[in-house]
Order: sequence, then C-alpha cells, then structure tokens
Amino acid sequence: MKKTLILLIATLLCVSVYAQRRESPDSKFIYMTSFGYATGLGEIHLMNNTGEELKTVQNRSFDIFVDQQLGYQFNPYFQMSLGAGFDFWKQTAFIPIYLNITVNFTDTKFEPIFYLNGGYAFKWYVSSVPDKMDRVVHGTSTGPMGETGIGLRINLNDRVSLVLAACYKNQYTDIRYTIPTPDEQDFSAYSTNAVQKALYHFAGVRLGIQY
Repeated sequence: MKKTLILLIATLLCVSVYAQRRESPDSKFIYMTSFGYATGLGEIHLMNNTGEELKTVQNRSFDIFVDQQLGYQFNPYFQMSLGAGFDFWKQTAFIPIYLNITVNFTDTKFEPIFYLNGGYAFKWYVSSVPDKMDRVVHGTSTGPMGETGIGLRINLNDRVSLVLAACYKNQYTDIRYTIPTPDEQDFSAYSTNAVQKALYHFAGVRLGIQY
C-alpha cells in the first residue's frame, strides 16, 4: 500500500518538474473537484470450503464519490493528475488515491474527453453486520481500484471548465459471508465465518469543475 502511494506521488512530482522545463503557452497547473454516483453491476459467486459454488450474490451496492485532483495540463489535448477522495458504499467507505490521465480530442469550447484512473483504495470504515437480504458484508478490505470514462468538457472561460462524463469503476476487495456448519445454529444474520476476494463493477456519471 505504501509503495503504491509513494509511486503515485513520485510520478506526479516527476511530471511537474518535466512540465515546468517544457512549459508552453497552453500548459498550466490544474485542479478539479468532482462528485458522482454509480450503481453496482453483475454478480459474485461465493464458494464453500470444497471449492464448490455456495451461492450467487447480486451486486446491489452503490457508490457515491467525491474527488479532488491536482495535476498539469501539458497542451490542449493531454493532462495528468494525482487524485484522492471518498467512495461511499451502502455500509462501507474507501479512500482512493490514484493517477489520472485525461485526453481532450479537440481544442474548442466543447471538448470530447477520455480519462483513465488507476490506484489504490484504503479503508475508512466498514460495517460488521451482514446485509439483511444476502447475508454478506461487502467491501471489507483495501485493494486496487480503477476507473475509465468518456464525456464532455465545456470551457466556460480561459480558466474554468465544466466536465460531465459517463464512467465505469471497479474495486478489488473482500466480501465476507457465512458457510453453514452442520448441527450448529445459523448466525449468518449477525456474523460471518468466511472471506473471499471479489472484483466489484459499477457504472454511473461524474460531474466536475476544473479550474
């Protein structure tokens, strides 16, 4: 975890030094504050102790997120940033730290964009009580995260832009659940006894203001 964070910070510092040495009229430091919402996609297959499928859980999680980015715009078409924020799920939350790469396809007032985020999400809090319907606990550990999206940047003036994008997100983390034990009382509504790695998928929208 520490190595990932150090690598992201070092990358941004190197980019900043390089950018200052090759500064052009179109290059500048940039900041962006954004928020969004994404809903869970797909399903998760939970295994028992023998490696057989125990049950399938639908990904009904949602993700409400708030981010802040600090970066550098090299030219009208390419920029790189370091971002951090909060991801709020139904009963848990993450603190993602990531590297952002954004490509602008035109140099006009209305610019189609593509972006890619990659990094690591640390834990903020997590509930130990299983979900009432599926009797699992989602997102219980730190792990790698990623996001990609396409959208539109609206340049309000030389400095301020509005960004609206459709996004796909994923988070690699643990899911906790219960494997029934013969001749023992079922406590799956209150606690868990098994854990498994899972890749969570989300799709949603992101709205940001760049300045």
